[in-house]
Amino acid sequence: MLKSTSGNEIAWLQERLRLGMSGGRFPAGSWLRQDTLAEQYGVSRFVVRGALERLAEMGSIEHVPNRGYRVRHWSRREREELTEARLVIEQAMVPLMMARKTPAGVAMVRRAMVGFEKAVREQDGEAMALANHGFHRALADLAGNAALARQVNWLREQGLRGAGPGWPRVAGVERSLREHRDMLSALEADDPMALQGVIHQHLTAWQERPRGAGEEGGNQVTDTTTT
Repeated sequence: MLKSTSGNEIAWLQERLRLGMSGGRFPAGSWLRQDTLAEQYGVSRFVVRGALERLAEMGSIEHVPNRGYRVRHWSRREREELTEARLVIEQAMVPLMMARKTPAGVAMVRRAMVGFEKAVREQDGEAMALANHGFHRALADLAGNAALARQVNWLREQGLRGAGPGWPRVAGVERSLREHRDMLSALEADDPMALQGVIHQHLTAWQERPRGAGEEGGNQVTDTTTT
């Protein structure tokens, strides 16, 4: 893959790695080798190191002395806390979304949903991640508060990092599609209670999956939905 010729290379690579983690190319626990990434994305090791340092500062990956950078695996308890924080913020944002939404903003949500549907049909993990991010970012942007939107997007991405290897299962993706449609319908119907209800279902769906027999200390969890 060739690097982008516009914008900051470090920021560009940071975004590509972020999408790779969300889309399953770099699952939780995997090592991010500088030489490999430099060759894969057509950038210098300086650029790779800068992108990795930024991701480590954000908490998306961790630096292990004398070994390198590894995609962080959040424990089940940590992910429960992330979900709880998202519920508090996103449900509180609903009245702002309803009061400040514009036809153009709602159209952005719809376009992102259509893009996600297309990526699901094509079974393209990174395209699903990109469209899914777009949907949730467009939804958060309706509140008209950039600080809240940044916070909820960060929380969401951290939760996905700890979800386990690869993209969620087919049933989880289909459920997410239905919930995306329900969120859009609630927006268009000016029904804040319905939107809050779907958001709650969407964010907590992963908790319905029983803990697997191979979980370490009962802390790890494999995701079944994309949120």
